[in-house]
Amino acid sequence: MTADPSATVIACLTPPGAAAIATLGLHGPDAWTACRALFAPRTGELPESPATVKPGQFWLGRLGEETKDEVVLTLRRVEPVPWVELHCHGGRELIDMLLDVFQTRGLRVCSWEDWERRTAKSPLRAEAAVALARALTPRTASILLDQYQGALERTLEAVRAALARGDALEAEKLLASLTRHAALGLHLTTPWRVVVAGAPNVGKSSLVNALAGFQRSVVAETPGTTRDVVKTLIAIDGWPVELADTAGLRDAAEALEEQGIGLARAATGTADLCLWVVDASMPPAWPQALSTPVLRVVNKIDLPTAWDLGTAEGAVRMSARTGEGLGELCEALSQVLVPDPPPPGVAVPFTPALCHRLEMIRQHCTAGRLAEARACF
Repeated sequence: MTADPSATVIACLTPPGAAAIATLGLHGPDAWTACRALFAPRTGELPESPATVKPGQFWLGRLGEETKDEVVLTLRRVEPVPWVELHCHGGRELIDMLLDVFQTRGLRVCSWEDWERRTAKSPLRAEAAVALARALTPRTASILLDQYQGALERTLEAVRAALARGDALEAEKLLASLTRHAALGLHLTTPWRVVVAGAPNVGKSSLVNALAGFQRSVVAETPGTTRDVVKTLIAIDGWPVELADTAGLRDAAEALEEQGIGLARAATGTADLCLWVVDASMPPAWPQALSTPVLRVVNKIDLPTAWDLGTAEGAVRMSARTGEGLGELCEALSQVLVPDPPPPGVAVPFTPALCHRLEMIRQHCTAGRLAEARACF
């Protein structure tokens, strides 16, 4: 979509679906004129100019030169340019047909995301709306809703004001409160990637199934059963987590299993966290020089132990078969992934570009370069 403010655009603002109601938004100088040409009210006719219409007024009528779909038309806003909404049947083919009709009259079809960026009160509010639609859990949606309602914008304005008056200490304090939650902000719309790794037959797949609450991975006593990276999206304490069940890591393996081991090593290297699983009933095999943070898990504690579990200090002890220790594992996962969860209403930066810019501003403030910090806004 062009950024030209003189263009008139149309977008479907709701997901299309059978037996649903859709909302089409029209925004631009020709929005009202295009609607008058295609919309026939049940009684009377639409005023020639939207300037004579009170925002919020609506009409019931039919839309389209051929389809004549029954719709509700309302004027949302007059200034600075008309903003019209049409509420119609939500079938995909009908929506495409209506968009085509308006497109032939010179309107430009845009995505709802570009619509938000065009009509929102601020660019940051628009990005928050786009991110909010991609939130994966109620907890992350709640944090993004705070940003949509202005938490981040207010804090950024306070930083800007502190820099304007030369108050570096206050600016640094505010920036520190923002950047401390940057890592969390980047996971509000994308899950943390947690790889479950370890030697064959230590119960990795059983552990994934226990965390997921259903049988996502095939479980068997035969080593090498898991040969691909099997991913499962779950929520841990309200945080979205993508579990990756991987092939058991060992040196001697046949060709096909070796391919799975290669995939497992690659997944472990790019994960946010590795759950390294060992078996309480057999000698443990611990990870060697992993660059990824590791949370150690001792599984199968329901079986007779074959080694001193006290040597695995800090490891979570559990049984994927009985569920014992599963709650403790979830608690440990939440603590490792989000050690400092923000309270309600706190500003949280949520885009990579913004997080990077805030870190640059903070570095300028720390070095006393207030002019450069102000220029970053």
